[in-house]
Amino acid sequence: MKKTITIIFTCIISVSAIAQNNKEEIKRENIEWTDIWISNGNKNDLPRVLLIGDSQSRGYSKMVENKMNDKFYVARIASSTGIIDPVLFDEIKTYLIHYKFAVIHFNNGLHGIEYSLAQYEAGMNKLIKLLKKYGKGAKLVCATSTPVLPGYSSWKTKDEFNKKLIESRNAIVQKICAKNAIEIDDLYSLVKGHTEWYKDDKIHFTEAGYNALSDKVVESLMKN
Repeated sequence: MKKTITIIFTCIISVSAIAQNNKEEIKRENIEWTDIWISNGNKNDLPRVLLIGDSQSRGYSKMVENKMNDKFYVARIASSTGIIDPVLFDEIKTYLIHYKFAVIHFNNGLHGIEYSLAQYEAGMNKLIKLLKKYGKGAKLVCATSTPVLPGYSSWKTKDEFNKKLIESRNAIVQKICAKNAIEIDDLYSLVKGHTEWYKDDKIHFTEAGYNALSDKVVESLMKN
């Protein structure tokens, strides 16, 4: 009996330790936010597309909606949540269960910068599995992350780190999407070198920049 109790107690400690380690892996920002927008949620006469991303996709989503208003209804889930945070998966899963989308255009790359490349790759693989499992056959399109300009300071990191981080994450996205036969919407290449499209904060875009991004997103959505 003592031996059995000891084994059970050891197992409990081990499970608790694993749970604690997993909990400690989650890196959150001082302010976490999510912006969910379902246009024409009471209508189903047009197919619906879902834009998953961050403040970049939030910035161009309304333009995408205006440019596609007679072809698709446009929804968005924009969030600061990092790629391995369970909150991200819970939020997305909820809307995939309750809505049907013809196309899902997704990105995650400019938040959770503390995560290693291995964690990022694992998170992207998990996200794609979720989209396939609950997406009801939606066509998947993955967008690359846009660059930040030299001098961007909010991350409190050096320019070389920022450049390498985004390029490395985009390379992972390219590899994973090639393996899963998922189309890439290369927003990184679109805006690279167009410093005139950036706001003074060196990460977000002006109206002209978001207009260019929305044109590219619409083009990728219309292929499907």
